[in-house]
Amino acid sequence: MLITRRHHWAVLLFVTFGFLKGLSAQNQTNNYGKEFRFAFLENYGTFEKVSFVISSEKAHFTVRIYCAAYSDTFNISGKDTILNYLKSGVPSASLFNPARSILITASEDISVFALNNSLNSSDISAITPTEKVPSNPVYYINTYRGDESIGKANNSLFSVLALDDSCVINIMPSCDSKNNLFKNILYTRVLRKGQVYQEQAMDSQSFAGTKIWNSKGCKKFVVFEGAKCSFVEYNNAACKGCDHLYNQTRPVQYLGKSFTTVPFETNSGGYLFQVVATQNATTLSINNVPVTILSEGQSYLVNQNNNLSVCISADKPVSVVELMKSGECNGQSGSLGNPSLMSIIPDDQTSKQAGFSFPNTSNISQNPSFPAEYYVSIVAPTGKLGNIKINNVRVDTAKFKPVCNMSVASFKLSAISKNHISSPEGFIAYMYALGKDESYASEIGSAYENRSTELLLEANRTNVCDTQHVFTFNAKSDSTATYRWNFGDGSTGTGTPVTKSYNKGGQFKLTLSVNYPNNFGCKQDSIVKMIKVNSQPVFSLGKDTNLCQGVYYELAPIVRPRSTYSWWNGSSSTIATVSNNTKAWLTVTDTNMCKYSDTVQIRFVNCDTNSIQIPNVFTPVNSGALADNVNDYFESKYTGFDQLNGYIYNRWGEVVYRLNIPSTQFWNGCVNNEVSNPCPSGTYYYVFQYVNTTTGLSKDVNGVVQLIR
Repeated sequence: MLITRRHHWAVLLFVTFGFLKGLSAQNQTNNYGKEFRFAFLENYGTFEKVSFVISSEKAHFTVRIYCAAYSDTFNISGKDTILNYLKSGVPSASLFNPARSILITASEDISVFALNNSLNSSDISAITPTEKVPSNPVYYINTYRGDESIGKANNSLFSVLALDDSCVINIMPSCDSKNNLFKNILYTRVLRKGQVYQEQAMDSQSFAGTKIWNSKGCKKFVVFEGAKCSFVEYNNAACKGCDHLYNQTRPVQYLGKSFTTVPFETNSGGYLFQVVATQNATTLSINNVPVTILSEGQSYLVNQNNNLSVCISADKPVSVVELMKSGECNGQSGSLGNPSLMSIIPDDQTSKQAGFSFPNTSNISQNPSFPAEYYVSIVAPTGKLGNIKINNVRVDTAKFKPVCNMSVASFKLSAISKNHISSPEGFIAYMYALGKDESYASEIGSAYENRSTELLLEANRTNVCDTQHVFTFNAKSDSTATYRWNFGDGSTGTGTPVTKSYNKGGQFKLTLSVNYPNNFGCKQDSIVKMIKVNSQPVFSLGKDTNLCQGVYYELAPIVRPRSTYSWWNGSSSTIATVSNNTKAWLTVTDTNMCKYSDTVQIRFVNCDTNSIQIPNVFTPVNSGALADNVNDYFESKYTGFDQLNGYIYNRWGEVVYRLNIPSTQFWNGCVNNEVSNPCPSGTYYYVFQYVNTTTGLSKDVNGVVQLIR
């Protein structure tokens, strides 16, 4: 890999290759973007070194780093880079102290991991791109207590960094701080863009559950949580390793209700996980067993004293973090590792691809004199494991263990910097590394989807096969929120729920905009769904039909091109032939996978049993004469039919009689069979229809008859 830079300052660069094939700019992975603004947290030592791990899908890209008066540009040829800033270098690592914000920009989409790389006091965090921070974020700190026993104030920490000017930040602390914040007393701070505000808890207290939000306009800001130095766990005297905790806090908008923890491989002593509720009356369950009901901001800490994964569920959104124990009590055979903090990603926020690297520290390196272990843990839906690959090699699915609806596995990797995970079915991934008295851990694969404001679709339907379909669109958000809908066809709506029928085929961009009146008109980023409406592939097999036995009936409906056929008899041909009594049906599937079906009843009757006799002359009774009962009526004799309908016409085409046998009589030679109005001798025309009302069979006959008086 080739790196060039446009600056005269000398900075030590440790560069290795990475691989991130197949990602696109639209990828939902949470840590890919073009701008990142963040800050470190204080550790118990000095800033000896910081490291930035940068990955991209592109082979050539430019990265710019800004901090205070410092700026530098790197032209990178390669897909993965680790930039190490040493305290003795120029600029020194102390430049990136926690009071300052750091800005990294790139010409292509990249991911950024920030490592506070001090001796025996390191931890890493994935950094969220600025463009993926919600416009109206709400945060609940989820961290752990620090320690005072080694002679320094190593307490719980958080910091707030403004991404916009005039950020009005509200803080409801869950404990007292060293800077005059008092528990459960609301404080407000106004920050300009790039300004950092940080707080340290009082001795042995934790900021877990502290709420931080913006109360004036749509202002973006980010929050970081951790501790200067922390023993995990505190009630175990064997846990002597104190280490730095550092993690970017996930906003409420990207939290969830279902989570799966990931055991740290070889750490038989287990791990800790902590849940923080974002709403009152939150019912929390572990492995599907209810364990407690939490109030807003309340935390629930679990010491998982074994190396087993658990599933965590709640009826309202919660935050979950996982902590690695100290090396002396985590059960690792070589006493490797120390406390580390990382977010656990909701089960439904999976990614399809992720790239990452393992940066070196003083005690976690490729130097064989310093034993170190490198792992990736993968969580994926059970039953969707077969296509997961690490570095283009399919993983051993036998290593996965089911946990509720998900499955979990850890894989030991070498210290190479390039690593790539992919699966078309989706996954969540975490990386962690352990060395003597050091460790770090972070999420590496997840998706950011807004879980605070949700656009709800009936059965999640975005593709229908009926232009008359009536959609029901619903939304869920803050109780004071107002909703405006743009249906994508020129029409709009307000409120929730709303119904919509497009009445035509096409693709429509459904946009939901949410306003928060209590936040001075702050407008939530629009939520967009593409709605596709297809017309049904309508066709007809015709009406039910009766035919004479011995003939064949061909069904050849006109359907859309490139459609597939499924006949009642298993055939997929475009034509079907019927020769006996059949209730025939056809289902057609078009290229949009829309289906339509029609049915027709075909009956065959024995036409040989039907006979019709029609005379060609008759001699009706003359007025005043006596009937001789010989050809007095124009009477047809027939079998196989029970109804005769017809008309008698004179030579000028006038109807002289309409008959409907058996309801009427046959023609007596008079107009409308009225003897007072006899028809003269001559030729008359008839049109008859014979009907079998039982079978539906009919036959049409026409001809002439001579009337003789």
